[in-house]
Amino acid sequence: MNEITGSHSHSETAAGNCRISTRGSNGVRVHVVASDGRVLNSCHPARARELIRKGRALRLSRHPYTIRLLGTAPQEAEAQSMRQAGS
Repeated sequence: MNEITGSHSHSETAAGNCRISTRGSNGVRVHVVASDGRVLNSCHPARARELIRKGRALRLSRHPYTIRLLGTAPQEAEAQSMRQAGS
């Protein structure tokens, strides 16, 4: 501790220099962006892998790991559900 600057940890948090963690209470989280660019709630990495494997999302960036959901237009989704119901 320096007499002039005071406690370093207090001054860093007071200035907003603390690191924002992507770790939740139960581990690492994956950032999620909607197809129109809105930022959504983060999800578990297993859920992100599942969405990518099913073709419902793409990896947007690695650091921080971010996925982008691939949305369909409401008319297309309705038509697809009608086709599946008719089969």
